[in-house]
Amino acid sequence: MKGWRACLGSVVVAAALSGCATTGGPKTVAQQGPDDPLQAVNRPIFHFNMGLYDYVLKPVARGYRAVTPGFFRQGVSNVFANADTPYIFVNDFLQGRVQMGMEDLSRFLVNTIFGLGGLFDVANKLDLPKHENSLGVTLGVWGVPQGPYLVLPFYGPSSLRSLPGLALAIFTGPTYYVSSSNAQYALTGMGIINTGYVNEPKIRMVQEAVNPYVFMRNAWEQHEQYLIDGGKVTSSQLLQGLDLPPPSEPAAPSRSTADRP
Repeated sequence: MKGWRACLGSVVVAAALSGCATTGGPKTVAQQGPDDPLQAVNRPIFHFNMGLYDYVLKPVARGYRAVTPGFFRQGVSNVFANADTPYIFVNDFLQGRVQMGMEDLSRFLVNTIFGLGGLFDVANKLDLPKHENSLGVTLGVWGVPQGPYLVLPFYGPSSLRSLPGLALAIFTGPTYYVSSSNAQYALTGMGIINTGYVNEPKIRMVQEAVNPYVFMRNAWEQHEQYLIDGGKVTSSQLLQGLDLPPPSEPAAPSRSTADRP
């Protein structure tokens, strides 16, 4: 469940952040890509994942949108986001980013206690910022090289460095601690549906790119580096196609929200 959220959520949001070019010719886009020694294997898996999204996840997500009210969908998204927060603040602290860790820990406590287990995002009203993080980012901060770019079936973009984080995400996910198998299936299914619903516009942006595979690969790797750098744009490639404020003018903080009713 968390795998689909990682693939279709923060990974694809990176497309907007990274400014990957979609207006140049295919050769121009491909030349911007990093070394991808496993591309012959990665591409078929990428197309399999996109097909799975088009023919299974997207229709289900659209049906979910049609039969549920907006406040219900928002609440579901909030609950899953809150459940993922311990994984985030643990990695914040492992990276030595104490302020980020305290902010994410505070978000988790506030939303769990006062937001009815995360159903309501009370922390957002208190202007507590929301961060992304993973064990792969932590290893990158520690100096571990990325290794080959990977596309995993049913999951999406990853790398050799990020693989240990997948296991950690499973053991820190909400379904791991649910004893009832029926409840586990229900939570997993709800998480996948929520992922498809929230990220449908972002996946469409990837699919409309000149070269969707290269677009997603570049977006994922650039976003991963962005997180490793502590949210700082340090690469000229990241600046391409972005409408950024002057260096002396801080960018307005962004908020991540699910679809509104």
